[in-house]
Amino acid sequence: MRDTLNLFARRFALALQTSTRVRATGAYAPPPAPEGDLVHASTAHVPGVGWLVGIAACLVFAIVSVALRDNTWGPLVAAIACTMATAALTGALHESALYRFADHAWSHGAADAHRAGHGVLALVLLLAAKLALLAALADASEPAVMAALFAGHVLSRFTLVVTHWAASTDADARTVRVAALWCIVPLVLMVVAGGVAFLVAALVVSGLACFALLRFCRSRPDAPTAERPGVVQQVCEVAFYLGAAVAA
Repeated sequence: MRDTLNLFARRFALALQTSTRVRATGAYAPPPAPEGDLVHASTAHVPGVGWLVGIAACLVFAIVSVALRDNTWGPLVAAIACTMATAALTGALHESALYRFADHAWSHGAADAHRAGHGVLALVLLLAAKLALLAALADASEPAVMAALFAGHVLSRFTLVVTHWAASTDADARTVRVAALWCIVPLVLMVVAGGVAFLVAALVVSGLACFALLRFCRSRPDAPTAERPGVVQQVCEVAFYLGAAVAA
């Protein structure tokens, strides 16, 4: 049991280090140059990183909402505050990937990529959609926005694991199973907060957005591949909030 827990801690610490600014120290600190097997195994715990990011987002959103409870703009300010908190926690890793991906995917050459501004436009539109949807969810139901905010961070990262597993030649189904275990609690909280339809709508819209994005990537083989995981996470998270807001 001790060996199993130590192995889990090392894998989770590596997933945390590659996805956030948090760094483990001591016995659980990842090696400076982790081997391929450890990196591959840590992929299963990427949704677990979503737990940390989602809980931080919920805490900030709740604190700001309580402080501005009587203010009409309270939900929007809380959405901005929690987005700033998650960007600081992750180092804006996925937002930066979206910016770079959009700048290159819609440009015609390296010179055009620097003056087209597609990355700025895509990032501004996505962040605006995220803030508006979170504010709309908060206006509809406080439990709904807390459940969706937490689940959105976890399930969008589960999508990363699934897409990586589907595209990998040495895919391991156990990775997906472990990642799915991280999603059980967020799924249950979604049902408790808004019912089955609340959960299904969020999953359907998120899944459709992921499918459309992957089809777009296949149609643009010249688009950068290193940034695609970050784009998938951001698009699926916002689409999850959209489905939840419609159902709420």
